[in-house]
Amino acid sequence: MRKAAAARPGAAGDAGRRMRYLGIWLALAVFLAASACGELRPLPPNFDAQAYRAIDYQDLLHPDRAGLKAGDLVCVRAYFWQYLTYDPAVLRNYLTLFRYPVSWYRLKWFATYASDKMEGYYDLAALSPEQEKQYKIKRLDHILIYGELSPLKPGLFLRVHHIVKIAED
Repeated sequence: MRKAAAARPGAAGDAGRRMRYLGIWLALAVFLAASACGELRPLPPNFDAQAYRAIDYQDLLHPDRAGLKAGDLVCVRAYFWQYLTYDPAVLRNYLTLFRYPVSWYRLKWFATYASDKMEGYYDLAALSPEQEKQYKIKRLDHILIYGELSPLKPGLFLRVHHIVKIAED
């Protein structure tokens, strides 16, 4: 009889184990939310094209290979494709809602190509709704995008600061 009672954990043991599991799950949730937070800084008050470094479109597709990092100010030539009806970073965006509940949701995501032959698809470019109205970009417009590479763990996204349409010859 004594062996059976000693082998069976008591109510205090069950409560301690539940608290330990709860603590592990809570720590995991906090870690995921903190590590997934993207940074959404305000747009610069004054645009200065000289502050941006020109990069090749392939560098945009593979920023880690090109040595690009969050905070880099870049300009890149691209062909606008369309505003997205899906969120290209849905999981990462929803995890950041705790930190950026209003402004992050307002980003307008769009896709570009490297050429008018639709090569090199990139769908991690974003601008504000106000910029969307200001620039009025149409499909296959050749554009020069000035922006900041911003963290989107894992990876980066291009936060648009300014767009210039490139006149075709």
